[in-house]
Amino acid sequence: MRKDARVQDANKALARYWFDEGWTRGNVDVADRVFAPGFVLGGEPVGPEGPRRSVRRRHAAFAGLTVEVGLQIAEGPWVATWFTTRATHVGEFAGIAPTGRPVTSEGVQLWRVEDGLVVEDRNVFDLWKVVSQLRATSPNE
Repeated sequence: MRKDARVQDANKALARYWFDEGWTRGNVDVADRVFAPGFVLGGEPVGPEGPRRSVRRRHAAFAGLTVEVGLQIAEGPWVATWFTTRATHVGEFAGIAPTGRPVTSEGVQLWRVEDGLVVEDRNVFDLWKVVSQLRATSPNE
């Protein structure tokens, strides 16, 4: 296997590790093994504490949060991951009081990885789909 293919496979594995260990298990202690000290999220330097904060906030609002990794594509230092989240709304989120409703949504995360650590994240998450499910007047809306 070529060196660049090994790096790309390692970058994919790193993303799957964070989704599983960080997001699904809520183990934010691994953030220092995944994210560089100068990690940038959406153009803002947040370091590993940024992802830790995000996971803590989501786990406070949603019980049983799971993230399923779908398609992954890697090229050079970049890895793109399409993912699906599932959870139950148990705490305030986006100004909405707990509803007890199950929610499902999708997103795409684009990471730039250098020396085995994520240095930049650009992502799109269907937040509107989550909010719509929480505000629906019947479960099938």
